[in-house]
This record gives sequence, structure tokens and C-alpha cells, in this order.
Amino acid sequence: MHKNPLHILILESSRIIFEGLYTILYQSELDCKIYRIETMDELGGVLETEKIDIFIANLLHFVNREKEIKKFRKDNPNISVVGIDYGMMQKSDPEPDALFSLYDTQEHIVNLISRLDNKNKNISKYKEKDDNLTKREIEVLTGIVNGLLNKEIAESLNISIHTVVRHRKNITTKTGIRSQSGLTIYAISKKIVDIEDIEI
Repeated sequence: MHKNPLHILILESSRIIFEGLYTILYQSELDCKIYRIETMDELGGVLETEKIDIFIANLLHFVNREKEIKKFRKDNPNISVVGIDYGMMQKSDPEPDALFSLYDTQEHIVNLISRLDNKNKNISKYKEKDDNLTKREIEVLTGIVNGLLNKEIAESLNISIHTVVRHRKNITTKTGIRSQSGLTIYAISKKIVDIEDIEI
């Protein structure tokens, strides 16, 4: 259970669908505060006044607004985006973090929101650390996130492998994170790398 309520913003022009989601979420064990907007144009105003954790959106509102959505995702990396799938949508670009259908069960929808909430809390833990990475450590971190070996990082930065190893130790000490996946989440949340630039 949240110490603070989970702030959920729902973009849905249909009052019936909004009220259905509202009821499902409030009847669940989630401690949440729910906001509603009916158009994308209202999004900026809500973000200025409220700290939103999860953005649930009717994907029809994303049509022909790809640049706007990409900017929103880049500016708000800690907000998880959940799409409502009406079964007649083509793939959204960028894709949401998760999807649910109007035919899904209440349990499925609540579990999906809970999983995203836990992901957000893990990212917040990384962000709260007093890390202050140096410019060179950030360059090494970028190499790690992109799956480069120590030798490859050393060659790309024109430094010795021993220096790379030292920087890696410093990064682990400052962030408290050892795994590549953890460092990837950290780098994205700190806007050190853009998720679209990561070489998989």
C-alpha cells in the first residue's frame, strides 16, 4: 500500500468508460487519487499542478500527435503510460508501457496498474540517491547501458581498461546498482540516455 496515494490520470472522452474505470480502481485495494481529462490539450495543465504516476489513455487521442506524445514521454520518464485498447487500433507510436482491453477483468486491470506502480517505486529509489557522477563516469555508464565490454568502452573513450574498471566501481559505489538492467533503468530515469537511443 502506498504511503502516498497513487495519482492516476485518465484520458477518456466517454463518461461511461471513465466511470467504469473509476469504479474498478476505487473498489480495488489500490490507494489512488484519480483525475480525468477529455482531450490531449488538457494534459499540460494537469501536469503543472499534479504529480501523476500513471497515465491511462484512450489511444484514439494519440492519433496524429506522435511528436507531442514522444515529447511527453521524454519529459516525464517516471510516468507510466497505459493504453485502452478498443480492438480497432493500429500500433501506437510510441507504444504505451502496457495495454488493457475493455473486455479484460477487473482483476487483470488492477494487477497491471499494481505492477506499473511497483516499477515506478523502484525507479524512484534510484533517483533519490546522491550520486553526482562525473562526466567520464557518465560516458562509461552510457557504454555499459549499450552492452559494451570494458575493452570496447576503453577503446571508444581512448582510456585504459584499468581506468574503465575504476570508473565502473565508482558508478556502483555512487548509485548502489550493480546489474546492467538496473543501471539502464537508472540512466533512463536520470535522462542520461534516451530509451530510443539504447542499442539492443
